[in-house]
Amino acid sequence: MNDPTGPALPLPFAMEDALRVLAEARALALQLYGNVKTEIKADLTLVTEADKRIEALLRERLAELAPGWSFLGEEEGLTGDPLAPCWVIDPIDGTTNFVRKIPLWCISVGAVAGGKPIFGMLEMPELNETLWAAPGQGAWRSYAGRVTRLHALDSLPLSQEDPIAVNTTVERVLDMSSLDNRMRNFGALAYHLCLLSRGAVVANIAHYHKLYDVAAGLCVCFEAGCEARYLDGTAWTAEVSTESETRPLLTAPPRTLEYLLGCISYKKDGLYEGASG
Repeated sequence: MNDPTGPALPLPFAMEDALRVLAEARALALQLYGNVKTEIKADLTLVTEADKRIEALLRERLAELAPGWSFLGEEEGLTGDPLAPCWVIDPIDGTTNFVRKIPLWCISVGAVAGGKPIFGMLEMPELNETLWAAPGQGAWRSYAGRVTRLHALDSLPLSQEDPIAVNTTVERVLDMSSLDNRMRNFGALAYHLCLLSRGAVVANIAHYHKLYDVAAGLCVCFEAGCEARYLDGTAWTAEVSTESETRPLLTAPPRTLEYLLGCISYKKDGLYEGASG
């Protein structure tokens, strides 16, 4: 298996300090939950006061942990030197769930450098669940007061009851008719990656996502034993950009990933390419 994270970059902060910042963001999110105004952004997605205030809080606190790092956030975009290590923040991944009081939403904080994830932590406030990882340090989950190390294992052969997480636009560009697996969309891509990191789903397929949707979750998944590749077979790299990624991205444990790459075809220039194309 290739190493998707590469050599570990020493972090200029302690994991405990980063998790304290995440806990502060969690408290603010729960304080604002159910009591914020909703707006429609130019891309027709929702944004709330909570998104903006949580991102502002994270930018302020994380800058104290790693002076000189840049920031890429959903609400305020890219600030700082894009060639420096970069915090990648989605203050609320799953804003529609947050607004509709569906408890599957996350605070997602990742960091990337040199095209690779170097840190990730995610908080699911209503589920009382926290995940974190850094290259060479493993992937960890705190749930109901218990801390466990995460391992996402291959589960071949796959069956109908081995769910694959997908986001909304995947079905528009992929042909998965050769698979028996059930597909699941929980409305928050970061949460999908959390599920994958602990083996609750066997794979995740993302499409038309942005770096802040996946940076933290992929760091956790990589440390749990997964790999990520586009459906054309090329490896995922972290490009610090506000642009959407239009190529479908598959994340899974290595043997499962190879199997699924051989089963799924994707639409390119109006035609399907890959296994069934």
